[in-house]
Amino acid sequence: MKTQTYHVNSDDSPTGDGAGDAPLAPAVARAAAILDLLATAAISGTPPPTLSDVARRTGLPKSSVANICAALLQAGLIRRVGAGFGLGRRLAELGGAYLSTVDQVQVFHEVTDQLGIVSAEIAHLAVLDGLDITYIARHEGRQSLRIASEIGRRLPASCTALGKAALATLPPDDLHERLRSVGTLPTLTPRSHRDVPSLLADLELVRQRGYGIDDEETSEGILCLGVAVPRGGPDEPRYAVSATLLKARADEALTSALVADLHRLARLLANPMAREVPAGDATA
Repeated sequence: MKTQTYHVNSDDSPTGDGAGDAPLAPAVARAAAILDLLATAAISGTPPPTLSDVARRTGLPKSSVANICAALLQAGLIRRVGAGFGLGRRLAELGGAYLSTVDQVQVFHEVTDQLGIVSAEIAHLAVLDGLDITYIARHEGRQSLRIASEIGRRLPASCTALGKAALATLPPDDLHERLRSVGTLPTLTPRSHRDVPSLLADLELVRQRGYGIDDEETSEGILCLGVAVPRGGPDEPRYAVSATLLKARADEALTSALVADLHRLARLLANPMAREVPAGDATA
């Protein structure tokens, strides 16, 4: 996670990292500098900075640091950790409020571009709606592959990798209720599931291995791998991500690398504030 660094000049006129930044109120700039310092300490695993540490490392007067830390403590933005200070629970609450406003589609495109393996393939973000999935974002990749997955298109979840990944996360009662009145499942190819028992058996495999597979169930000659996005709360929609490729290319090495990247993508969609994954890093 990259943290913004604020510099406080000796004349109390704060400046940002770039030219033309609007000046901040001195107290706000100093509080931001202190929070930035505590965040850096938390990420690096160094001991919580003491009052003297904060004053020395920010270049601020110790009396000012004491007053600002007292205000931050009262607001719940920082907390006492032994003789030092750490980030407070109020920051987690504010972060949660921020995450509720994050545009999943924008984050999907930003994160997919970072991932060296999945970025080369067609990737999708979809949301589960009943027993269907709706595509809400598509990353084109660098492969010559034409498939019908326009934004806004709905497909049976039982046929798609990301649909099955999302269905597999449903509580048993919810899944049973959705399937209760289903006789025959919709089919797109001869390999699509036709009945509920075969779908339920597949969903159990999805839970065991951690991802869904569409093995020519949507389009002949096409393999898709899908991973559910962890949910932030019970009312949050069930998102899932997938990678699509020609089945002839899907050897074990490529499949394993794509699944690993999809899990990273899903984790970062669930928590965009997590540490960024460098492009091409297959070990993060």
